[in-house]
Amino acid sequence: MFKIKYFLVGTITGTMLGFLPNVVQAESVRFVQWWGEYLPHHGKILPGTYQGKKSIQYQDVNGDGVYNDALIWYGFGLKERLNPQSYRDTGKKNHRYRTDYPSALFYGGIVARFTNVSHITEEDKKGNKIPVFKKIQQATVQPSEGAKPCSYSTKFPHNTGRVWSTDGTKWADMTVMLVNKGTPGLSKTFQETREAEVNFTSLFMWKKENFINGGAAVDKITFDNTSKLSLDITRFRKNIEEGRFVVQDGTQLWISEGAVVQNEEGRNLSKGVEGMSVTTYKSGAVVELNPLNSRWVPYTPFSSAEEEKINNLLETLEEVAFNPKKATDEEQQFYQEKSDELLEEINQIEFDPTKATFIEHTFEDVQAVGVYFATYPFAHETTQLVFDNFQAYATGTIPKAKTVAINTQNLSNVNTDTEITTGLSVNCGPFEQVVTLCYPDKIDFSGQITVEEKDIGQLADLLLVIGCKQYPEAEEEIFYMLDSKGTFKKWGGNIANLVAFQKGSPLSEQSVQVNGGEKMSVFFEQTELCKGMDLPVFLRLFFGYQLQDGKLVYNPQNMDLIITPENTDPNNELPYSESIKGLCSAKN
Repeated sequence: MFKIKYFLVGTITGTMLGFLPNVVQAESVRFVQWWGEYLPHHGKILPGTYQGKKSIQYQDVNGDGVYNDALIWYGFGLKERLNPQSYRDTGKKNHRYRTDYPSALFYGGIVARFTNVSHITEEDKKGNKIPVFKKIQQATVQPSEGAKPCSYSTKFPHNTGRVWSTDGTKWADMTVMLVNKGTPGLSKTFQETREAEVNFTSLFMWKKENFINGGAAVDKITFDNTSKLSLDITRFRKNIEEGRFVVQDGTQLWISEGAVVQNEEGRNLSKGVEGMSVTTYKSGAVVELNPLNSRWVPYTPFSSAEEEKINNLLETLEEVAFNPKKATDEEQQFYQEKSDELLEEINQIEFDPTKATFIEHTFEDVQAVGVYFATYPFAHETTQLVFDNFQAYATGTIPKAKTVAINTQNLSNVNTDTEITTGLSVNCGPFEQVVTLCYPDKIDFSGQITVEEKDIGQLADLLLVIGCKQYPEAEEEIFYMLDSKGTFKKWGGNIANLVAFQKGSPLSEQSVQVNGGEKMSVFFEQTELCKGMDLPVFLRLFFGYQLQDGKLVYNPQNMDLIITPENTDPNNELPYSESIKGLCSAKN
């Protein structure tokens, strides 16, 4: 594995500023990005299955009057999570999804409808006959089939390699595989059953309470001309009719008129309509929409009452234990009536664009964002969708983070009104609080302190502490502190041994900048920072100040930084380190 040998750190300058209000963003901020190593690669590598799987047989999902269809759904709602489970939540070792990763938590639902298959069974391990079509082929977050970070290939979305067999870092992707081609089990059975057909609906939603980069604390989130919703469609997009974005404004969900649809030949999702932008690659596509460029229509895929009704109807149907060969006419009628009720409730998730009246809509209180995919006609087709890199950029007033203060003399808590805003910028991009970067990237650190009134004028030492972990869930964390010479020194956790990178500064409003790239003035060949750990590594950054009386103030909401090695796969068209040259040219 590649070892950390260099970490670029620049000189630190302190600038005295006047009191500043909350930070008002001039441009939209990335509040959601689902893209990363959501399933660990240490230990046993396992996929993560979406939660809430349920199914029922002997339905009539296509309205032909024959109750021999299978109805399957995952999740279903904005209360219970759809994302895979974590060991921390269940205690089961095969549940390895990193729920504390940026944008890891998502909601929504997936509905699959298979026709003419309820009679098809297989034997379980105990010899009992069970339905084959009680699930879809693959409803998972896959651990390694997604992006190969720190790579460069123009064949893939965002010029980031996918599907390579490289030994480098491998990220996850999301799959909705209803039927694969040639895969044993459900898919093979489907292909061999000529009368079997399928369609589906899916909705993935990210809620404001989990927004990153300060979004969860914003009072009102809106969109402007710098906002966007986007995602990368990657490995498969077979028999997928359309995709649209969904936004919750207040309590109401809205679905976009802008859509990604199949091209004129009826193949792949590759065409944007009604404001949707689609950039295609040899393998995959980037789908993007500025919400201001589309009209919208209210969309109500589920409600609390519907979710409860669905659960009650399913329980009733399961209690019936319906057997079409043994059921009386009354039992059959009862079962079918309840089945029709269930299908009606489940199908609320299915949007009907032919009946929609789209209107102009101004979003005033964004509470969730997401994406909708569906195929409406039933077909005997391989049906597969894979995507990653879902992003949402929006705007709002991000409050400065509250701080924690302690008296270092007796380690007691102290009340404080001081606020701290921190950020990391990669390759001269925007400052964010959650950053994944590649080893060759250029990085800037920015910190701003709004000092409480009673501390103004006092002399303070400015502190920067970094915690290093081999991976986020690792129990061992090694801490380092930055000294006045720009050197990282190991810190054992004793507050009395903390050193400052800037000493004796009179406090008013402090702005601290660590410059990166060509402007860095200090290079460290063998820094102690994260020494002995292999890339990728997980870092937490803490920033604060200490007064001469021992009062220590710092940000408890640390910045998260994941450093990934450069990908050296021969499929790279250009070394990643070469591809980023010029990104900071304006600052050189």
